Amino acid sequence: MRITPTRRRLIAAAAAMAVAPARAWAGAPAPSVLMPGWREAILIVPDLAPWIETLTTVGGWEVAYRSARDASLNTLWSLPATVRTEQALMRNIGTNRGYIRLVRVLGASQVQIRPDDQAWETGGVQALDLRVVDLEATRAALHARGWRAPSDPVRYKTYGVEVIQWAPTSPDGVRLSFIQRIAPPLVGWAELKHWSHAANAAVTTRDMAAAAAFFGGLAGMKEASHSNTVGGDGPNVMGLPWALARRTPTTIVGYADPSGLDGAVELIALPEAQGRDYAPAAHPPNLGIAGLRVMTADAALAAMRFRAQGYGLAAPVQTLTLAPYGPCRAFAVTAPDGVWLEFLQPLQHG
Repeated sequence: MRITPTRRRLIAAAAAMAVAPARAWAGAPAPSVLMPGWREAILIVPDLAPWIETLTTVGGWEVAYRSARDASLNTLWSLPATVRTEQALMRNIGTNRGYIRLVRVLGASQVQIRPDDQAWETGGVQALDLRVVDLEATRAALHARGWRAPSDPVRYKTYGVEVIQWAPTSPDGVRLSFIQRIAPPLVGWAELKHWSHAANAAVTTRDMAAAAAFFGGLAGMKEASHSNTVGGDGPNVMGLPWALARRTPTTIVGYADPSGLDGAVELIALPEAQGRDYAPAAHPPNLGIAGLRVMTADAALAAMRFRAQGYGLAAPVQTLTLAPYGPCRAFAVTAPDGVWLEFLQPLQHG
């Protein structure tokens, strides 16, 4: 969950811009790699209202789109015909990436993806990283809303950059990691007023080689950072005992969109601190960070490339109507550590 200068340059290359709604939801440009980055994080929650209130009031985000009960995701998520969803697409004002799609599933059996978890335990996406202007104000506001973290904010330096980071979990079990730049001043984030867009998905992996082969090999994302620490000389955002954190071998590798436009993935391996593995539950319609949504120019071709490399599809290529994109072709694949990835090809262009 560290941000190194190389990764920072790649992510910061996405200048914030206000775009007309039709163009904001239009199809993705033709990617030069299979997975350039992710556009949305899918959060399945028991109630949309607390999340909408927190993201708008504390984070300064906006509701970009909201839908009433519909069955648009039933086939993609293998849900019974009687199941309906309520959705709210949330975004940081002035951005067209790093969305959080809140989904409430009505009428389906669900479990929490990562109940009572530790950040160093594996399975699915364990946190979403966001920049923040005032970490202490965010911390006070989230404490008042029932959020809790395994540690105080941790201040550290890396590659000449000083930051402070705090990774709390919501009352319904979703972890967000907030990073405030201390010095030197942050450049290239004009849209950052309270919270930034969701810039990174942190994945604690059981097998770094397999995960790296997927994201940096097959998917073709660019390695943008490499680190071997989770904190300073003891305190750490992952909640490891201080003495253990000092001596535990750690590998952190970040993979970014080569264009710098969409979300990054950060793989974290702590082989001597492994605990439970939540991968089997890390998929819709279960509660938590249920997956990442990637925009693609050709869903059928992308699916064929995954199958050619031995990855069976978690959901076959299909046509569905997904607001606000309109008609889309979509499929899903499960990456190492159970990370659910949906590939979406909008068929309308604004």
